[in-house]
Amino acid sequence: MNLTKEQREQLEQMGYTLIPPQLAAINLEVDELEFLMELKTVGSEVRQAYYRGYLRQLVETRQAIVKAAHNGSNPAQVELLKLINRMQQAIDHA
Repeated sequence: MNLTKEQREQLEQMGYTLIPPQLAAINLEVDELEFLMELKTVGSEVRQAYYRGYLRQLVETRQAIVKAAHNGSNPAQVELLKLINRMQQAIDHA
């Protein structure tokens, strides 16, 4: 699937705003099944654009959690400990 530069930018923004992939395909007016297959294909432009936006959102959210935890927010500290534990498990099983 070949996306235009504009479509790649839109797709990245939709990943950032957590739009589900199926709806992103509809919004881009591309074949939904082909889009979903491309999303699962490592190295595809669809996958890279969508996850680039998603990961940007994930990073910003986690940075906010870390900052809030360091500022003494108990709920943020609990969430941060969960994230640390998940990360440790991922590292241990890599």
